[in-house]
Amino acid sequence: MKKTTRRAAIAGAAVLAVAGGVVWKLHPLRKSYPPTPYDDLLSQIVDREPAARLGAVVAKSRPDLKASALAQQLRAGPRLSARARADAAQNRLIEAGGWVLPQSVALYAALAAKFA
Repeated sequence: MKKTTRRAAIAGAAVLAVAGGVVWKLHPLRKSYPPTPYDDLLSQIVDREPAARLGAVVAKSRPDLKASALAQQLRAGPRLSARARADAAQNRLIEAGGWVLPQSVALYAALAAKFA
């Protein structure tokens, strides 16, 4: 009887592992976005849709921003969260559409807008 119980437990664990993998890969609540050359940067944004709307406003006020130049600048430093705190502390701010934003937040948003 122990072998049957052990086999059932192993089979149950295998089924749970496969089901967990499927849910993790195809999570119905997780947003997925088409691949871009800048996914390493855009993955740091929790929700790209509002970031893209904000980025469109930033891009209007800064039409000189190009995706490749933005990416090069953003890849040169720390991650978005640390960079945004440092920008705010050091008064590196950008005004766009009536919003005053840390420079890094505005740049990440502008990058998101280019791929919305």
